Amino acid sequence: MVRSVVDLFQQLARNEFGFFARLQSVCELMSTTFSTVTSDHSLGDVVARRDPMQIGPQIVLDASKQDVIGLLKHSTILRCIPRYLNTLKEGDRDRAILATNVCDLVTRRSPVLPTTATPLDALEVMLRQSVDCILVYDDPASVKGIITPMNFACIMLLYYRVYHQLQPLQRLRLVDLDSDLSLDEIFCRGAQTSRDVMSSPFALHSREPVAAAIQLLHDQRASHVPLTDDNGQLCGVVSQNDILLALQPPGRPHLADFSVPLPAVTDLLASGHEPTLSEPVSSVARSRLVSVTPTTRLTETLALLTETGRDIVVVQEQAQFLGVVSLIDIVRVFRTLMRLQTIKGN
Repeated sequence: MVRSVVDLFQQLARNEFGFFARLQSVCELMSTTFSTVTSDHSLGDVVARRDPMQIGPQIVLDASKQDVIGLLKHSTILRCIPRYLNTLKEGDRDRAILATNVCDLVTRRSPVLPTTATPLDALEVMLRQSVDCILVYDDPASVKGIITPMNFACIMLLYYRVYHQLQPLQRLRLVDLDSDLSLDEIFCRGAQTSRDVMSSPFALHSREPVAAAIQLLHDQRASHVPLTDDNGQLCGVVSQNDILLALQPPGRPHLADFSVPLPAVTDLLASGHEPTLSEPVSSVARSRLVSVTPTTRLTETLALLTETGRDIVVVQEQAQFLGVVSLIDIVRVFRTLMRLQTIKGN
């Protein structure tokens, strides 16, 4: 029990504050600044003249009741951006799609949690349903916040900056889980470097077609694919958003399935107007390659993710590609911590 400011700072100095134990509600880590758009607006109103890559998810509200209708995902916006707008190749469809009402593009079954939900509730939904955005509200007429994987990365970085002091690297043993160690100490021993949290590597040659990248994204359930050159060295990274921005807006209604990250390659090929699919994947890659070593401390990796706004960093050692650390990897680590906290709290 903290009795004074002095007690608080003494506990902080001794790392006895119980950081993870005190995360009781999603309200403590959710973003309270978010974008909304009403049901009487069009896609063109949302996009305006902004860079579509910089547009985040939009909460769509009923224009009269102000109730939540659903979520206009960033991936949906990118999928519908007219590729040839204001160019010599511009067609009627390029202009018409901007007039589409946001209600025709909204995901109406976006995950929602009440303000009483725990961080573990949010983590389980995020990983079980493979979603990157959860709305938080008790009343659909009063949205309180949004939770994304970046929120968890920021909280972990905050923990490191407040508590973590540079010490010789340790390794967590199974016996430590049954000891009297606090969850904070377990975290410091078990997740110190990028090697501790990275996922297995997979990559694609930069000359492979965009269609191959779409298939690999689907097979790996990933949002990014690292690219290699003729020497097998990493030379870039392509994201799902890069590909969505490069593809034409769907020309037929059945291709506009906004419940999946990307249209199926077979459907895109069948549409007959997707020359982008055969282009080298390097030609559409806009994402910047950010790399760390396997011994880079997790605090530095988290800082790279949060400060650069990247979803992944690649792990390399002497030009050898070892794996990636993504926001989803951070979410998995955070879920493990919350599960341990539940066990130790009982």
